[in-house]
Amino acid sequence: MQKMKTMFALAAALTVSGATGAMAADATGTANATIAAAITIAQTTQMSFGSVSPSATQAGTVVLAAAGTTTDSNVTRLSGASAAAGTFTVEGANSATYAVTLPSTAVTLTSGANSMTATTFTTNATGTLSGSGSEVFGVGATLNVGAAQASGSYSGNYTVTVNYN
Repeated sequence: MQKMKTMFALAAALTVSGATGAMAADATGTANATIAAAITIAQTTQMSFGSVSPSATQAGTVVLAAAGTTTDSNVTRLSGASAAAGTFTVEGANSATYAVTLPSTAVTLTSGANSMTATTFTTNATGTLSGSGSEVFGVGATLNVGAAQASGSYSGNYTVTVNYN
């Protein structure tokens, strides 16, 4: 019986030592990375609300759609004074999606000491670059014209930001 216990203990020891070696294994993994083209944006057409004459007694607005059409309120549009949406070209990785950030606060347009504001910026960007990695989109806004606004050529800057999604 002693001989049987010794054989059993020896068999158990061999099994345990063999199992330890069988539990270890190695594998080689692969790491990948793709670097996308940097996203860029450039203005291709300046935003223009055109030429309007203000009301002498009431504030007015020029709503410029991202497609370039206007809706005027309490202002008179002068003939030949067409408006144009700001247009931008964005370029980056083929078929990538992106987000556009427009001004969320009023942008001041000045002419000498006089000013007025542009608010409520809009865009018609689809948010997806073409298969060749580009898109052209428009930006519009609402121009707030004061009653009896002083005449002059007004201008101001606004920022459009694009980021990959």
